[in-house]
Amino acid sequence: MASPSTAQINFSPGVDETALTKALQPLLASAGEGGRWAVVPGGEGLERSFKFKTFAKTWVYNTTYIRWTTHSPKGLSAKDVELAAACDGLARDFGEIVEDEEDGGATRELKQVADRVVANAGDCCAPKK
Repeated sequence: MASPSTAQINFSPGVDETALTKALQPLLASAGEGGRWAVVPGGEGLERSFKFKTFAKTWVYNTTYIRWTTHSPKGLSAKDVELAAACDGLARDFGEIVEDEEDGGATRELKQVADRVVANAGDCCAPKK
C-alpha cells in the first residue's frame, strides 16, 4: 500500500500530521487507493477536477476544478482534507463521470487559470504588514 510522502506536504502548524496523513490516504491519486486528489506544488493544498454529464451539474462547461488550501496558518490543514472528502461525496451525489483517464486538456487549462489567479492575487487572506 502506497502512502503519501509527508516530505512533499507542508502541513499547517499545530495539526496532527500522523492523523492527517492517514486521512489523506484514500483521497490522493498517488496513494493507489482510487483517490483523485493531488497535492499542489509547494505542498500547501489539494486540487482535482470533477466532470459531470450536463452543464446544469457544474459551472463551466461540464468540468469543475477545485483547489483547497489554508492561508492562515499557512499549509495543508485538516479542514482542507475534510472539504476534499466532502467534495468527493457531493460529486458522487451529483453524478460525477469517473473516467479511466482524466481529460488532461481541460484539467490542465483550469489548473493554469487557478495558478494565474493565485500568482496575481497574492495572499489575500492575511493582514497586510
